[in-house]
Amino acid sequence: MRMYEKYWRDSASVIVLARNRHNERDNHGYNYKVLVFKRTENTSFLPNHIVFPGGSFDPQDDSTDWLRLFGEQRIPPEALQTVTSVSGPRPHIFRRMEGDQLDRSISVRLCALRECFEELGVLLVANKGPQTGFSVARTDFDVRTWQADVHDGRKAFRQLYEQLHETPDLWGLYEWSTWMTPTHFRRKRFETAFFLAALNEVCPVLPEDYEVEEYMWESPRNLLDAHSEGILWLAPPQSYELHRLSHVHDIDVIVRVAKARKRFGTTPFCPVGFNAADGYIGVLPGDDLYPEQFDFITDNEDMNKYGELTMRELAERARNLHRVEHRGLHQQTHLHNGPSLDGHLHVLGYNEPLSKL
Repeated sequence: MRMYEKYWRDSASVIVLARNRHNERDNHGYNYKVLVFKRTENTSFLPNHIVFPGGSFDPQDDSTDWLRLFGEQRIPPEALQTVTSVSGPRPHIFRRMEGDQLDRSISVRLCALRECFEELGVLLVANKGPQTGFSVARTDFDVRTWQADVHDGRKAFRQLYEQLHETPDLWGLYEWSTWMTPTHFRRKRFETAFFLAALNEVCPVLPEDYEVEEYMWESPRNLLDAHSEGILWLAPPQSYELHRLSHVHDIDVIVRVAKARKRFGTTPFCPVGFNAADGYIGVLPGDDLYPEQFDFITDNEDMNKYGELTMRELAERARNLHRVEHRGLHQQTHLHNGPSLDGHLHVLGYNEPLSKL
């Protein structure tokens, strides 16, 4: 049994970017789009929300059969070590526990790849040519049949790679962030590892009927504007990550940043909530209100401590800010006056050193 299994479920998600045709810039200056989809009302978690492809960890993601596949494909151990060797902060989801068959940096990636295929029919495979940092989407097979068979459990995800003589793209799936559902969501909590993958062209998408109402390729700015206008709704993790991306208009820069920041690790983000007179605040690591030595389990006893103050008054009291102010479902303001954690993109765009990579 994994540590904290009774408090939350492990899951993985992948932020898929794709270069615009002919590398053209859109009206906001982006040369890429982001793949997202709207969950149906049938889904048990985040129904009707706009999300990146992803879902819960499955036992097949931790099967030693994957090691057999890598051996048959003559993947050298040192190649796998480039995936598993990570320094810096490590969230719980990446910590190997007794009983785990694979290194978690591998199995959690396999979870993200599987869910991306099950939900949207996008199969990411390792690039067999020069290592450009970009992934490849394989589409020249019976995607619909395989998608249904993997989704419904008739076949293992590994079997698809075996049949196609392909390798899951562990190397082009960059560790991006980790988000945990706040503690006051007691009924259903997740620790979700977010990865980023980049494609050199927009690929075909085959949405799974039960979970996916519609999908879209859009720029970060278009998605954020649609959220602000009430056309769609982004949960805080999706909003935060799209804000990070929105300040970088070139997909090649994003890939260079994703490759370079591996040595910094990942600090888990578990928003801690505070009520204010005019809204709700979710504070993140580095904020003065963020609890010291937070265990990701204990409820915030001070949630109503500052309820008579406005969010502006609370911000003026703080020296270090890293929070999201919620004034309604579609009105969110990100405040962060310190450096971005773990060498990452800054949510407010203070990325000058990183953008020169």
